[in-house]
Amino acid sequence: MNEVRFLEARPVDEGPAAVVIQGAPYDGGVSYRSGARSAPAEVRVASDSIESYSHRFGRDLIDIDLADAGDIDLAGVDAETAIDRIARATARLHEDLGAAVITFGGDHSISIGTSRGLGKVHPGLVHVVLDAHMDMRPSYDGSDLSHACGTRHMAMAGPTCVLGVRSGSREEYADADKMLTAWSESLEVPDAMRAEMRGAPVFVSVDMDVLDPSILPGTGNPEPGGPTYRELREALLALEGARIVGIDFVEVAPALDSSGLSPIVAAELARDAILGLIAG
Repeated sequence: MNEVRFLEARPVDEGPAAVVIQGAPYDGGVSYRSGARSAPAEVRVASDSIESYSHRFGRDLIDIDLADAGDIDLAGVDAETAIDRIARATARLHEDLGAAVITFGGDHSISIGTSRGLGKVHPGLVHVVLDAHMDMRPSYDGSDLSHACGTRHMAMAGPTCVLGVRSGSREEYADADKMLTAWSESLEVPDAMRAEMRGAPVFVSVDMDVLDPSILPGTGNPEPGGPTYRELREALLALEGARIVGIDFVEVAPALDSSGLSPIVAAELARDAILGLIAG
């Protein structure tokens, strides 16, 4: 496993944990600029620059049982193998440890795998996706496992909503109206989705390109006009009380941001999500 772990996380082989971090270093599903495969390592390194304590919650990551399982081995594999390995690794962490799993991607296609793994362990899984893009294409560049297809896979598996969306093809918007429980350019969860979430296991997929690229420039498909960091954090924390079993943070491409800010943004958002949504 990686020598560098996320903030105060201990090695997973020391025993069961309440929350487990895993990395999915894969960007074979990108359609424009690659680089997201390096994010799991870079976000871990960046996490060393932030505090493990959050004044907002009055809690510290050292107060919870947090482990880091390292990265899934995805080097040189094809899309189908990558998705299968991610699904198996995610299910195994849940089955063996009963833990909530935080996954650092990788491009958004890795969420096809994590949602499959979660769905295996948690029947009735529902999906809340925060993303600038609809990602409802049946296939893209000849593959139905592209990052442009991820939300469609989730919608076929169970109730799904997309928040913060501001880009998609004519066909994607038409399919979204038929296949999604709800979608909105706003970050507020619609009532129809709130009803689906009630008592159900919830998977939250955070495509970091939902943020305005002035805040997160290091991403493969930047889309102007997005929310601020604070607005995204508040939207995530508004999910408090939901039965969240897993969260992905995807589409950070560190090499595309010479400032080094993008992995730090992802690390801090992950810390607040752990403390505000799972550890509370």
